[in-house]
Amino acid sequence: MSEYMVEMQHIDKVFRTRHVLQLDEETRRRRWYKVNEVHAAADICFGIKSGEIFGLLGPNGAGKTTAVKMISGLVRPDRGMVLVDGLDVERKRRQILRKVGVVLEGTRTSMWPLTPYENLMYYGNLKNVRGSVLKGRAHDLLDFIGLKEKKNTEVRKLSRGQKQKLAICIALIADPNVLLLDEPTTGLDVQSSRAIKDKIIELTRQHGRSVLVTTHDMHVAQELCDRIGIINKGHLVTCQPTSDLLDLFSDQVFSFKVSSLPDSAEFSDIPGVLAATTEQSADGPVLVVKVAPDEALRSEALYGVTERLRGLGCRMVSVNQRQQNLESVFLQITGEPLQDAGEKDSSGTDAA
Repeated sequence: MSEYMVEMQHIDKVFRTRHVLQLDEETRRRRWYKVNEVHAAADICFGIKSGEIFGLLGPNGAGKTTAVKMISGLVRPDRGMVLVDGLDVERKRRQILRKVGVVLEGTRTSMWPLTPYENLMYYGNLKNVRGSVLKGRAHDLLDFIGLKEKKNTEVRKLSRGQKQKLAICIALIADPNVLLLDEPTTGLDVQSSRAIKDKIIELTRQHGRSVLVTTHDMHVAQELCDRIGIINKGHLVTCQPTSDLLDLFSDQVFSFKVSSLPDSAEFSDIPGVLAATTEQSADGPVLVVKVAPDEALRSEALYGVTERLRGLGCRMVSVNQRQQNLESVFLQITGEPLQDAGEKDSSGTDAA
C-alpha cells in the first residue's frame, strides 16, 4: 500500500490553441494561421502524504492550476496516472468527488444571493451529504472558519477574505481526505491571509488531511509547507522537504555595511573567503562576502575581512548574515527571477 494519499505518476498535458482568419468571401472557408502549444505538465511525478502540506511553487503559467485540476478530475492528462487514496481519478471520478475538496483561485465558488449556511446546504446535497449530518457539519465548519456570525448574511455582502473562507468550507462540506488550494491567499489583506493560513495548518496538523497549496508567493510556501515542489514551464525541477531545500543552497554569505566601497579584489586572498562583491544599497555601501561552510575557516575569513577593512581605512557600520529564502532558491534552480519566469511563459492559454 502506498504511503501517499495523492500521487501523480508521469503526467503529461499539452494545451493547444488555434487562431483563424476571418471568413474568406470567395471560398467561404476559414484558414488556420497559427497553432500554439503550451506544455502545462511534462512528466510530473510527486506524492502527498496524509497530514502533510505540500506546496507547488512556481510563476504564473508554470502549470500549477493544471496539476490541481487533474487531481480533482476537471482536466484529463494526456499521459500518466493520477491516484487519490489508491483510486484512479480517470476511472473512479464519482468516488473521488467525496475524497477531494477544491478551492480554485479566481473563481466564484459560492452563490452570492444565498447565505453561507444556504451555500453549504446546497453543495452538501450535491455531494450526497444529507439531513442532520449536513446541518451539523455546516454549523461546525462556519464556526471553525470564523463565519458563525455571518452564516445568515448574503454572500454578496461579505468581504473577499470571508468569501475565501466560505470557499474553503464548501470544499470541506463532504469531509474530504484531500484539500486542494489554488493560490488561497491571493488578493487578501494581511489579517485575512493570516487567518486562512492558520486554518490550513489546523486542518492538516489536527485533522490529518492532505493539503496541496499552489502559490507563486515565496513567503506563503516557506511558512506553510512541509515539502515543496518547484514547477517551471511544466517541468517539476525539484521536490524536497522545505528545510532540506533551503539547506541545500544555504551558502554562508555575510554583508558588511561600510563607510565607503572598497575594491572587492582586495579580499580574494583571505583564507576562507570564496567570493567577494560590492553593492550600493539604499542604506549605503555594502561588501558582500561568501565564506567557506567549515566553522574554523569561516571564523578566519570573518576576522580577515574585518582586519582588511580596517587596513583599507573603511569604517565598518554593521555586519549581518544573509538568510536563505525560497526566492533565492528559485533563482538558483531555474536561473531566472520568479517574475521573469512567469513573463517568459505567458501565452494565450491558461496553463497556470
